[in-house]
Amino acid sequence: MMPNSLEEEFPQEMIFIKESTKEQILMSDEQEIQCLYSKKHAGSNNPTIFFIQGAGPGIYSWTDLWDELYKEFDLVIIDSREKPTINLGKKKQCSVHRIALDIVETMHHLKIKEENSIFIGSSFGVYYLAHCLGQNWLKPRECFFIGPFVRSSYPKISTKLAFMLPTIILERVGGKIAKRYLRNRVAPGFQKKVYYERMTNIDVGRWKRCSKMRKWTALEDYQKINCPVTIFTTPDDKYHRLEKTREVSNLIENSSLIEVPNYNFMHIKPGVEGFAEMIKKQIHTLVE
Repeated sequence: MMPNSLEEEFPQEMIFIKESTKEQILMSDEQEIQCLYSKKHAGSNNPTIFFIQGAGPGIYSWTDLWDELYKEFDLVIIDSREKPTINLGKKKQCSVHRIALDIVETMHHLKIKEENSIFIGSSFGVYYLAHCLGQNWLKPRECFFIGPFVRSSYPKISTKLAFMLPTIILERVGGKIAKRYLRNRVAPGFQKKVYYERMTNIDVGRWKRCSKMRKWTALEDYQKINCPVTIFTTPDDKYHRLEKTREVSNLIENSSLIEVPNYNFMHIKPGVEGFAEMIKKQIHTLVE
C-alpha cells in the first residue's frame, strides 16, 4: 500500500461490502453487470434501497454511508458500465439509456417490488435514475439525489482529446490534466483524495468508449419525474455546485433541496452517521 493512501488516511470498515452477496447479473444484451446486495431485513416493512454511484472507478467513497444504511435496510449497489468491475464487451453499449435499463433489469432480477423501493443517486448516477423515472420505467416510493446536475460540467476539450490522441499518450498525460482541472473544483481532504486517486487509476480505453455520456442532458427527464425527490447539496463541493442543484430542484415538481454542512458529512464518520439518520427519518416519514 502506498504511503498516505486513501485507505490509510480515511480508514473505513466496509461492513456492507464484506457481508453482501456479490452477483454478476446477465442483462438483456448479454452484458454482465456486477451487483452487491443484502436481504438480511427480508420480511420487514422497510423498503429496499438502491444506490447508484457517479461515473468513474472505485467504490470506496460511499462505504461508510452504506454501512449505516445497511443496519436498517436491505441495500442494492449496481455498478454502472464505465466502472472497472464490469468486463464491458467490445460491442456492448455504454450509454445513459442502456445503464438505466440495467437498473430496471436488475430490479426485476432480484424480484424487488417498485412500490417498496427507494433510490439514491449521486452525481452522474442521478442521470441513470432520472432517465428511469423520466421514461416511467420505475415508480419508487421516493428518490434522493446527491449533487445532481442538468448537464455535465466535464471539460469539452477532454472529450475531443479522447478521440484525437492515442490511448498510450492519454495514459501518460490524461491523469495530470484531470488533476489540474480538479485542483480548484473539489473540496480539500477526502473529496480531493478520492478524485485524485480515481484519476490516477483511470482506464483510458474504457473512458474513451463511454465518453459520449458526458454530452447527455437530463432536462426532459427531470421535468417528467413525479415521485417525491429530496436533493442534497453542500457549499464546499465546487464540482457539484449549489446553483446546479437548485436548477435541478426547480425542474422537478415534487422536490425539496437540503443543504448539508460539508462534503465529509455525507461520506465519512462522524458526519455520515448524521447524514444517514436524515435519510432514514425521511424514509420512515414516507412509510408511515
